[in-house]
Amino acid sequence: MSDIEKRVKGVIEKVLQVKDRDMTRETTIADLGGDSLAALGIISALEQEFDVDIPDEDAQAISSLGTAVDIVKKRLK
Repeated sequence: MSDIEKRVKGVIEKVLQVKDRDMTRETTIADLGGDSLAALGIISALEQEFDVDIPDEDAQAISSLGTAVDIVKKRLK
């Protein structure tokens, strides 16, 4: 797991108040008990953690750890 992936996982765990050691790239926000409101919190927290702006079209695509990591990496370039 890359540093970025670990940080994104940490953000998701913090926002959703879960600790999921078995979280994979395919684990969805819904799998962890999150909803659309939680997704907004995750997006906001990711923007702060990585000092990036995540536009709406990318934000709507975030549904799992993997998609969140991919979008953060894209924004960091």
